[in-house]
Amino acid sequence: MQEFDLFILFRTLLFVALTTYTVLVTVSGLRRVVGLLRGRDPHKRLLRAYLGYQLVSLRLRPLGGELLQIAFWLTMLIVIWWLHTRPN
Repeated sequence: MQEFDLFILFRTLLFVALTTYTVLVTVSGLRRVVGLLRGRDPHKRLLRAYLGYQLVSLRLRPLGGELLQIAFWLTMLIVIWWLHTRPN
């Protein structure tokens, strides 16, 4: 029988806690934004039109470096996870 590894328990609990927190904060933020943008108030209609324009005119070239860096670090994280889960 293998002995119980506390690090695996800690890692699993940390993953579950952070995933739950991230989902709850994201859903809460989206609900708040939708609530702020909902309504017939002229200021809210103007804000919705402005946000729609910003989303349509988004240019990815200025964000290219940042997106490339995010992709690189995500790849490194996946490689480290893969190496960590490989059998000895």
